[in-house]
Amino acid sequence: MAFTVVPLHSLSLPAGTRIPFGNGFVLQDIPAWVKNDKGTLSRIHDNDRQLVEDDKHALVAEYEADGIGSPDPEWPGDDPKSIQNLRFQSAMLANLAIWLRQPCTVHFTVGFHALTKLEGRTLDPPIILKTEHHTRLFCHPNDASNPIEIRHLTKAGQLHGALSTVPRGNPVWAALRAFWAALTSYRADLRYPLFWQGLESLFTSETKTWKVTERLCTRLSFFLADNAQTQQDLFDKASACYDARSKIIHGRWQPGAEINQPMADTEGIVRTVVRHLLEKPGMMGAFVSPRRDDFLDAWEQSRAFTPPPFPR
Repeated sequence: MAFTVVPLHSLSLPAGTRIPFGNGFVLQDIPAWVKNDKGTLSRIHDNDRQLVEDDKHALVAEYEADGIGSPDPEWPGDDPKSIQNLRFQSAMLANLAIWLRQPCTVHFTVGFHALTKLEGRTLDPPIILKTEHHTRLFCHPNDASNPIEIRHLTKAGQLHGALSTVPRGNPVWAALRAFWAALTSYRADLRYPLFWQGLESLFTSETKTWKVTERLCTRLSFFLADNAQTQQDLFDKASACYDARSKIIHGRWQPGAEINQPMADTEGIVRTVVRHLLEKPGMMGAFVSPRRDDFLDAWEQSRAFTPPPFPR
């Protein structure tokens, strides 16, 4: 048996809380054997060690593995991937899912991989054999005081279950990677364009290179709106946010507090877009389909607030 344990910082729930997430993860009390392994903790960064010692909860996955680095039998690609590495990637998606449901300061910086068998010996408690580190998630300053409750995390667990099924090598996966890169970037001029890179992966045309901004904002606004006024408001907001992105990309932006509102608006758009993708029946299939562009073209031309027939 193997474990991947990812302690969550800035989270305090009642002891004994258990919330299922995707890919075999459960949000639960941090196992005592993690905190008791002083040897492993002494070898990680001082800040990480202090955070882990103070943490109360962790994402914990229990699974079968012969050793550290064993290939994941469920990996569909030709090039084998380590089961531990893929579990750690899944923890990143879990943190993304929390942000999608309730943006807040909850984040992680380190994960532990452990085994219960080594060289024929059964181990109790499990022995930690590998640690992995990652840059923390940064939330918007407006969200730093947001509460995080069991109801938020229950919904986040459901979102993570859906995120865990997204295949690789398509616009949705490219967008998720860009959104995660944005969330782990602190500087506004690096963070902000990455959110729009992800939105462009989802909504821009694969062949048409004219009226890019208009097409992007039109597709995005019809995707989210349920009436004409909301669509126009979303179009205007997206256009203004994209203009801020262009100023940064083309070196015409000066650092200042004025980026805070476009950043907050953009992050709100991103969260709503991804939740719609995950929660609306048939929508994920349409966006990972090779006919995504045709689907969005038809929707844009129809000017309707319901999607056209989903591509097969």
